[in-house]
Amino acid sequence: MPNINRRQFIQTSVLGMSASASLYSGVYSANNTSAKSDVDNTVQRLLVSGYRDQATQSRYGVLISDTQGNVISDITVADRVHMADLFPHNSPAAVLVNSRKPDAPLRKYSASGELLAELMPPENMHYEGHSVFSADGRFIYSTASDYQQQTGYVLEIFAADLTLNRVIATGGIGPHELIIDTDQLYIANTGVLTHPDSGRDPLNISTMKSELVQIDIPSGAIKQRWSSPIQALSARHLTQMPDGSVLVGCQYQKQDDRPATVALARHGESELQLLQPDNEHYYWDMKGYTASLRAFPASSAYAGTALISNPRGHLLSRWQPQQATQPDTHTMQYSKGISLGQDEGWISAGAGELWHWQAANQQLTKITATIKPDFWWENHLHSRILRVSGS
Repeated sequence: MPNINRRQFIQTSVLGMSASASLYSGVYSANNTSAKSDVDNTVQRLLVSGYRDQATQSRYGVLISDTQGNVISDITVADRVHMADLFPHNSPAAVLVNSRKPDAPLRKYSASGELLAELMPPENMHYEGHSVFSADGRFIYSTASDYQQQTGYVLEIFAADLTLNRVIATGGIGPHELIIDTDQLYIANTGVLTHPDSGRDPLNISTMKSELVQIDIPSGAIKQRWSSPIQALSARHLTQMPDGSVLVGCQYQKQDDRPATVALARHGESELQLLQPDNEHYYWDMKGYTASLRAFPASSAYAGTALISNPRGHLLSRWQPQQATQPDTHTMQYSKGISLGQDEGWISAGAGELWHWQAANQQLTKITATIKPDFWWENHLHSRILRVSGS
């Protein structure tokens, strides 16, 4: 793939394909199959993530780089970023920025850092940090919560100008990550109630109930629920496996145990099935936590394999949920975001490290020791395939 510089990037348009957003890897889409893009020599994969400035602890930004760690664009933003993503059908390219700060809007920036649009959440609501694009790129679906009603919602937003179109109830409390499969949404209702004035402090640990829900987008109806099997085990992050099941990364909200935190939701079942629940050594090292999850696309030779990061346990693990094998683990200090291509992946870690994962031999290679000074990655990393204008 050709390298592009910042000037070229600002002029780029996101590569259009017949299956649109579902063909891009690591883009909050349930069906990530980037087969064509990864071998097309006229396009290039770019990575995007939020970060914070370690020197000040009060400056925030979004960094766009190529897969070799070369900075393409560095955008200063007002609030701490939970996740950022490139718009799937914009020309020139644009960036969606999500924050979990209670009074922060959803924001759309140009690649040069110009604020193009923003949307404050509806009255008494706050964003929960995750969004996904519809397959045609027309809509954005963002998780939000209403503290007074103690109810979670998905906001359906027009991608072009960030205007609100519809509000869909998730049937639970504290929705966090969501993924999309054609016209179906899967949403992790964490069960954790927070107050906008107290940040992320949980208010209901002793009574919280978490679940995964499937919502039909056209009707807004809940089609299926999967409950968490352990009280205070909170479903947080999601990726869809090629067979349609959903791999769920959980976080345990109490300090009295370190239970299994990786689960699978299969259609026709009503409860999340914990994976390797007797693997006490592994879950002890996980410290009751998971961060990012990503599965290889169905078209990959490694379909059925997923990677899970854990910045608290300093682990990166490789799972094959449909097999009874134990996960392979790699030590990685403050492992954060994961983005996967057809047979390779990229992982962000700690103070600006960027790693490359080669699936064929499970080899991890450090690309950068620090992508820029005083830099600290936020939890999520995403990528899209871009075509350089005029190519």
